[in-house]
Amino acid sequence: MTSLGLYIHIPFCRSRCDYCGFYSIGRKPTDRYIDALTKEMDLKSPDFEDRLCDTVYLGGGTPSSLSEAQLTRLMKTLSQHFRISDTAEITMEMNPCDMSESYLKNAMRAGVNRISIGVQEKHDHLLSAIGRRHTAKEAETAVKRAYRMGFHNLSLDLMYELPGQTVKDFEASLRWAVHLPVNHMSIYSLILEDGTRMAQLAERGRLARPSEEESWAMYQAMCRILPAYGFERYEISSFARKGYRSRHNQKYWELSDYLGLGPAACSRIGRTRTENTPGVRLYEKELLTGHPPQQEVETLSDTDEMEEYCFLHLRMKEGIPLDGFRKRYGEGITHWYGDAVKMLKERKLLKEEAGHLFLTYHGAALGNFVFEQFLLD
Repeated sequence: MTSLGLYIHIPFCRSRCDYCGFYSIGRKPTDRYIDALTKEMDLKSPDFEDRLCDTVYLGGGTPSSLSEAQLTRLMKTLSQHFRISDTAEITMEMNPCDMSESYLKNAMRAGVNRISIGVQEKHDHLLSAIGRRHTAKEAETAVKRAYRMGFHNLSLDLMYELPGQTVKDFEASLRWAVHLPVNHMSIYSLILEDGTRMAQLAERGRLARPSEEESWAMYQAMCRILPAYGFERYEISSFARKGYRSRHNQKYWELSDYLGLGPAACSRIGRTRTENTPGVRLYEKELLTGHPPQQEVETLSDTDEMEEYCFLHLRMKEGIPLDGFRKRYGEGITHWYGDAVKMLKERKLLKEEAGHLFLTYHGAALGNFVFEQFLLD
């Protein structure tokens, strides 16, 4: 039976973080929203009766803004519409402020077995500067509480290149995080997204960011400290202890099939990529009046798909499987990218070994440059 990943978008937050460019709105989810999600499942699930869902991911926004009753109802409805594997990885993003004992117990009963926690930093002044509501102590308490209650598949998000953040700050955050009972970390540099408060401050020259030298030192600290504590870098931004890679995220990088539900949720089935239109009110109105959600549909050309295959696989430690590429596209990678591969090898940004083409240490640091070489004109 062919596998399928499920992504459920919960685009609600108590307040928007100053750096966030994802679609979300600043209020709590309503039962009407769960009604609309149920209608979308009614419409789409019949096409996937022969699929076994081996990953489920509740992302946002802030999925833990769901009430306990709403979360229970959502997970029950999912299992009624889709065939969920007994060994499925079921991830829920949570805010430390929401992780009470009662909420965690309810989430476990509902079937959640992996939690991704938006921690971002160890220092309270930096958390406040980026608009986060929790303190470092609250985050630490929440992580330890979840582990004590039986959640042993825990992931943290951390950020670097924050305004006012020093190299020592980031190193301290890393060393603090590795001593928490977690087995996965996603580490992101701050990207200034158009329309965010931070991007507006930067445009006015009012955002003091680390220098290039400091940013490089932070990157090196990440690559040095996490592996020393047993966290393997298996993707450019992702580190995991053995056996704890994110199975759901790997579907994105491997071009596997996944179905997204909710406004602004993306799906990829074969070579067809679909994105529901953002807008909670529009989404609810369409579905609750018997219509499918408005969406944009794109069928990838051979060239587009090949480009995505290359740069998404290169994000991963194992890189591009050369035999797999040849079987998928009929010719070896040098047929399409011979000059680019040669140049990147000469610059020691790519390496070929054991039938795989993968990023070197310096190649990973210059990932965007490498990926650009795999865009076919």
